[in-house]
Amino acid sequence: MGLETARPRVLILGLDGFPPGAINATDTPALWGLAAAGGRAVDGGIADLPSTTYPGFASLLTGRRGGRTGNTPGHGVLTTSSDGKAVSGWEGRRSVRMPTLLHVAQEAGLAAGAILGDNNLHRVLALGDLTRWPRSGRVPGGTLVDAHGYPTNQAAREPLLRTVATGDWRVLFAHLNEVDTLGHDHGPDDPRTLAGRRATDTLVGELLDALRPDWGRTLVMVASDHGMEAVSPLPAIDPAAVAGLGKHLDGWIGDGGAAWVRVKRAAERDIIGSILGQLDGIALVEPRGERKLLLAAQPGREFAGERQTGGVHGAVSTARTLAIVGGGLDAVAVIAASIAARPPHLADWAPAAAAVLGLGFGLGGDPVLLAAGALAPAGR
Repeated sequence: MGLETARPRVLILGLDGFPPGAINATDTPALWGLAAAGGRAVDGGIADLPSTTYPGFASLLTGRRGGRTGNTPGHGVLTTSSDGKAVSGWEGRRSVRMPTLLHVAQEAGLAAGAILGDNNLHRVLALGDLTRWPRSGRVPGGTLVDAHGYPTNQAAREPLLRTVATGDWRVLFAHLNEVDTLGHDHGPDDPRTLAGRRATDTLVGELLDALRPDWGRTLVMVASDHGMEAVSPLPAIDPAAVAGLGKHLDGWIGDGGAAWVRVKRAAERDIIGSILGQLDGIALVEPRGERKLLLAAQPGREFAGERQTGGVHGAVSTARTLAIVGGGLDAVAVIAASIAARPPHLADWAPAAAAVLGLGFGLGGDPVLLAAGALAPAGR
């Protein structure tokens, strides 16, 4: 087992809005090299619908499918946006109601923490004192922020590299947000977005270099929360605009290519779903509870509300994620074989990480990666 018994450590790197198809030897040499030495799912992993940031990272860190992160079946973490007309409370939780991998590690006495490029994840993941930067989810004054008010990757760089260098952690979640903002504002194929991906990869390379002294006991997992596609010039979709339908709805919320709809009477759910399924631009309608429907748009289409100018996500077409593994632990080869054979769900990563760390953890995902449990270290 070599250094496997020497207190393994796990870094989970979340690259917001980074599509799996963006990985190549020219533009992302650090991620490409990590995947070449370890492994990746070439076509990416899988995210639940809506394929949006907060449900995605909630699944990644809790090991639970999106509808279970709120501790009520079908009632997971709230997606990002709202049209302001929805009945408060039905659309989801503001924070996870299940422990994350970081909480489980902390409870077991392992040093755990998070560096967050989206400071709102502090609340979404209920991290408390686990957030090492920005502390309490509050962006320090003078921090360089992007067009949406989130810390830039450059702002997150120093606290991230400093934390890695100290070695005072056994499990660390590091989130970089900037590519998502660029994709929304300019589109996924815009030169500014492509430059942002290259810059992100450069930072990833610095991070991997900082890990090298202890590479033999390190497991690196890289995932994104969703993909991104160019916004269609076609009109936005408004579920309440169907003649006579609005009076049958309690409300609806939209986030890019996905929307939640709540009907007033459970008996009308299926017929209303059938009507909405005929709307131009709708690709999918799924019942989610007695009075709730999930709508997914066709590629590039978005729901009415806060329109994106360049890129959009939320629907089936953006429910693909980065899925890369690397490091010096024996578990890397096991996980690499798993994700090459079958695309991992976001909920699969945390249970596998917990197994490598020797932690007990509620297994909410498919057991794609759990063979790594056979390589759980002898010592913690």
